[in-house]
Amino acid sequence: MSTRSSIIARRAAILVAIGAVATLLGSGVAAADISVDKTFTWSANWPTIGTVSPISTEVSGSMVSPVPVGTPENSAVTVHIDAPASVTQALINAGATTVAGSGDAWITVTDPSGTKANIDVPLSGPSVAVPATGSDLVAQADGVAQFPGTFNTGTATATLDAGHVVVTLDPKNAAGTDLGPITVQLTLDPATQDTTLAQVQVTSGN
Repeated sequence: MSTRSSIIARRAAILVAIGAVATLLGSGVAAADISVDKTFTWSANWPTIGTVSPISTEVSGSMVSPVPVGTPENSAVTVHIDAPASVTQALINAGATTVAGSGDAWITVTDPSGTKANIDVPLSGPSVAVPATGSDLVAQADGVAQFPGTFNTGTATATLDAGHVVVTLDPKNAAGTDLGPITVQLTLDPATQDTTLAQVQVTSGN
């Protein structure tokens, strides 16, 4: 279960980061919505089953561009995760019937002058039932990204910091007993994936 949870959390974290960036750049000024749909694949090491791959995460939504400079923004994000059947089996073997988790991901926003802001995006998912043997573990996670308003005008680029995607799993058995939390880090696989989340115009607002 922990394996599945960690996968879910990590994916969630990554997706959350993407969604957060979109919201940050997207609120403020009435403008055309920009569709956001980004998928990443990951691998992760689990104590009882070794390397798990691929773990797929997808973030979808929309953002607004342009956005006025100097205004902090909050963004609600939903992340969809799909982990392979090996994760499901690991959870079953551990005696887990449900699993919940929390995640943490970083995104970096770079403005036209090269100034960077690292944004920590926490997320959490509801407890979900562990599926039957042979089934992928599918779940979603939600969170809020808080972006600063200290960007300069021009084109701002948001990217996922693939080196900072961490998940903590909380599996439980049928009696509701915690089986013990575990924290795992996801690794972008393949590492050559484009981690750009969005490019948005930041204006003076005048």
